[in-house]
Amino acid sequence: MRDTARDAGRDPRALEVTRWGSIDMTAEDVARHADHGVDRLVVGPAAADLAEQCDQLSAFAERIALR
Repeated sequence: MRDTARDAGRDPRALEVTRWGSIDMTAEDVARHADHGVDRLVVGPAAADLAEQCDQLSAFAERIALR
């Protein structure tokens, strides 16, 4: 993708890459995505209950050191 942008005369650094990720990703998984040029990961909780969703997202944030 970045090569295509460069070939078209565009700045490849101006591209932002978003990928879907799993709520059970580790900090190492997130770092690996970043190493491959991913700017943003979208994760969603697996639970149906709102309180459980909040708990899952909080646990994810703590696991990858966002909190």
